[in-house]
Amino acid sequence: MPPRRLSPPERPVTLEVDGDAIEAEEGEPVAVALAAAGRLTLGRSVKYHRPRGAVCYAGRCDGCLMRVDGVPSVMTCRLPASDGLRVETQNVLGSARMDLLAATDWFFRQGMNHHEMFTWSEAVNKVMQKVARRIAGIGRLPDAPTAPVAPELRQVDVLVIGGGPAGLAAAAAHARAGRDVHLVDEEPAAGGSLRWWPGPVTVDGATSAPTVLADALVAEAEAAGARLYARASAVAVFAPHEDVAGAKAEHDGRPVVVVDTPSRLYRFRPAEIVFACGRHHGVPPFSDSDTPGVIDLPAAGRLLAHHVLPGARVLLAGEGDAVVALAGALKRRGAEVLGPYAIEAFVDVKGRPELSGCEIEIDGERRSIACDAIVAHGPTSAVYELAAQAGVEARFEGEGFELVCDPDDGATAIDGVRVIGGAAGAGSLEAALAMGRAAGEASA
Repeated sequence: MPPRRLSPPERPVTLEVDGDAIEAEEGEPVAVALAAAGRLTLGRSVKYHRPRGAVCYAGRCDGCLMRVDGVPSVMTCRLPASDGLRVETQNVLGSARMDLLAATDWFFRQGMNHHEMFTWSEAVNKVMQKVARRIAGIGRLPDAPTAPVAPELRQVDVLVIGGGPAGLAAAAAHARAGRDVHLVDEEPAAGGSLRWWPGPVTVDGATSAPTVLADALVAEAEAAGARLYARASAVAVFAPHEDVAGAKAEHDGRPVVVVDTPSRLYRFRPAEIVFACGRHHGVPPFSDSDTPGVIDLPAAGRLLAHHVLPGARVLLAGEGDAVVALAGALKRRGAEVLGPYAIEAFVDVKGRPELSGCEIEIDGERRSIACDAIVAHGPTSAVYELAAQAGVEARFEGEGFELVCDPDDGATAIDGVRVIGGAAGAGSLEAALAMGRAAGEASA
């Protein structure tokens, strides 16, 4: 059984998906609405046209790219559903489930070196290059050009990137010290993992629902005077460089952070940047783990937060408190939970185009398990990219990248730059909150 809604939409809207009418909850991510309608295969890979679907529901993969209202390669997990949206599969000949170009994968079972195909004839090679360009890629050009948007410049005291618990705590602490604090977060509402965490949380001995704590942290930051931006993605950091002529004068000695929102583009020039960008998750690699229906743990939490059950028979892979919490949440909502099993036990995923089961090996014995969803939770990595652009050192620690910073208040070797929370390796909610507050107090 594919994913299904646990309750009907309270504010139903209708999407047109490849000519079919799909009901959605107004404002929920389009990719979530498609999953709730049983559509897990949303596209095909560029080269071999293998089935692809959303893995993270958080803008961290490319499985949900679709053409929306004539615009190609839209991340549908970041697009709020609204009535009348026209959503189309791109880069297929036929449909996402029945793509005739998938024959490429059948013909080249051992892979292909497309750089050297048909090089024996210059004329044939040119023709094949044109064919390859037509059947590969990530969508046709937009139906109409988009008008340019002039960026808005903002000079601020503190820019916090990331609205999870640590970022909100830091924003509140900075603002209480009388500083002009702006916080940007790419989600529809600040709160970070608290918006999808599948069980209760405990802070200072008090247990509450995670969304209740998220709302309290948002209210605390806003009451202190911090300004919060939702659906605001920090996309680049340009640090002033003394070796570049005029750079210091141009940037007033401050870095420039480019932030993209649905309505405008901002160029922030903060005196101090606090990176609270959290952790990268993702599905650990095993054979055919890219099959639609295999998702990471936060994705399952996000689906449940939108009242969508990932599947009827859900197989869990991995270990830790988050896996235990998710197992409980799935059972309470009527799913049959299998496992959890160690990631190393997974041999192969069954099903094409979508998941139907898997094969695992335990103590030398192989077993086939029927399931309609696999939730895999493996090693994580700091979201390091933006901090590295600002000059913060990132080190590969065996399973992922970690940022070099003070474990108490997030100070780095770069003046005016701090890294806190999950991005700094904080291993618990209470540790992330403490680090955020310490960063604000130390800076003030």
